[in-house]
Amino acid sequence: MPEGPSSYVFVICQAGAEAAARKEVLALDGFKLAFSLPGFLTFKVQPGAIPEKFSLPLTLARTYGWCLGKVVGENANELVEQICQQPIVSDCQQFHVFERETSLPGSQGFEPGISVLAREIANLFAARTELAKRKVAVNRVAKVDQKVLDVVIVKPNEWWYGYHWTGTRQSRWPGGVPIIDTSQERASRAYFKLKEALLWSGIKIQPGDVCAEIGSAPGGACELLLEMGAKVIAIDPAELEPEIEKHENLTYLRRRGHEVKKKDFKDVRWLMADLSIAPQYTLDTVRDIVQHERVDIRGIILTLKLSNWEVLDAIPDYMKQVKAMGFQVVKTRQLAFNRQEFCLTAIKDKFALRAGSRKR
Repeated sequence: MPEGPSSYVFVICQAGAEAAARKEVLALDGFKLAFSLPGFLTFKVQPGAIPEKFSLPLTLARTYGWCLGKVVGENANELVEQICQQPIVSDCQQFHVFERETSLPGSQGFEPGISVLAREIANLFAARTELAKRKVAVNRVAKVDQKVLDVVIVKPNEWWYGYHWTGTRQSRWPGGVPIIDTSQERASRAYFKLKEALLWSGIKIQPGDVCAEIGSAPGGACELLLEMGAKVIAIDPAELEPEIEKHENLTYLRRRGHEVKKKDFKDVRWLMADLSIAPQYTLDTVRDIVQHERVDIRGIILTLKLSNWEVLDAIPDYMKQVKAMGFQVVKTRQLAFNRQEFCLTAIKDKFALRAGSRKR
């Protein structure tokens, strides 16, 4: 394998997940820890350990790429000038400018995405004449197989830069975060978690699809599904938001998941679960449903809680269990809108990701 363009790789993760993310990366061959801050990690890579267009099997990485260095200055214009003088700039078709995360999503007013500071700096790059002439997009969703310059605002006066090639869906998003409008009030943050899960996984909910969610209160995910035209079965002993509960396309089963009769799932195509219990209990509940002879669920989206970071060691086993349930494609990721939890998605028919779900 040819030597990479740099000796270092950067990895962006959720604030607070650094130790677990380091462990996940260091389990790969050829990586040694270099420099790290909350939400921002760098690793020294052995020559030839990974190709230039690389993909890492990581659950906790928000995004990653080749790390080429940092710039330090007194003001943003000075730092923009330093970045634009780097040779890598002429080769990149897109710029992603973002801050490292310093708070958990939903706390201290923080929600993932392009911050006010990152937006202002992105505008400075977009105004550069040499970039405008080449029609270099800044903080847009990149196309597949594009070379993207990453500018990570580690501190207001210290920016690290590097690049990556786009391949996966999340690698096309600035900072690995989908562009989602969080300004409108929703029933709960589950609305944003499910929206990101659908974008990341490629699962397409079609109007008329029957979806069931276990652990649905107060109804954020149900709200999104109803907006998409789905018929929703909400399962939770706690109360839903009144506006969601009275929706004509919602059936409310006020009980726990294991208390629902299996026949109630006979028309369900997509099953979601977001339970404040250990991941294994969630998987056991889902298994009892999807393996019933009268049930034909095509895909699942699970939010699995991390009571402690050691739970991540069991992810390969969780994925193996889900595949044993009959699902072909199983993926895990700590979404940008997750807190101390991660998302597991699985589908039985891999072609459904291309064609969308087929109606009965």
